[in-house]
Amino acid sequence: MPYIDPKVVLEAKKMNLLTYLKNFEPHELVRLDKNNYTTRTHDSLKISNGKWMWFSRGIGGTTALNYLIEVKGYSFIEVVETITGKQVVVAPKPIKQDNKYYDRPLLL
Repeated sequence: MPYIDPKVVLEAKKMNLLTYLKNFEPHELVRLDKNNYTTRTHDSLKISNGKWMWFSRGIGGTTALNYLIEVKGYSFIEVVETITGKQVVVAPKPIKQDNKYYDRPLLL
């Protein structure tokens, strides 16, 4: 099971959708007016005042993390790696110890 440092998760949660799209997918962003945006792929998805709403599906949120999970279908690990650019650390597997002493009957 992969391990993600809580500091990395907090870093990923801080990024809003508009910042994510400007930095990682600028071709997808369409400006409607001064403070409102949409995307080329989903014209019913609106971004305004740090929040986003996909009206045709009835889902919305504030972070890029929510967007990538809900709209793009990424897994949580893929989202954290995409936003932060850091690889998720895989927890080391415990070494199975030899049980030859525990399997013998106790002799007194």
